[in-house]
Amino acid sequence: MSASYECDVSDLICPLSKLRATEAINNLAAGDTVRIILGDMESVKSVVQELKGRGMKPDFKQEGESRFILTVTRE
Repeated sequence: MSASYECDVSDLICPLSKLRATEAINNLAAGDTVRIILGDMESVKSVVQELKGRGMKPDFKQEGESRFILTVTRE
């Protein structure tokens, strides 16, 4: 059975936002999904780069000027 999680690091900036997001990704079991909420474009770029390095492709959504949501499912 898969689970969904949320990791809100929108109040943090890189590298702390990337570290927390990476922890959330590392804790996912197969089939689990995490919504990573980021607060700046630099953090988005850094987390997306980390995900691509792992062969993961996040869904991206922007809400307002400073709220970015990456949704990732571990296969």
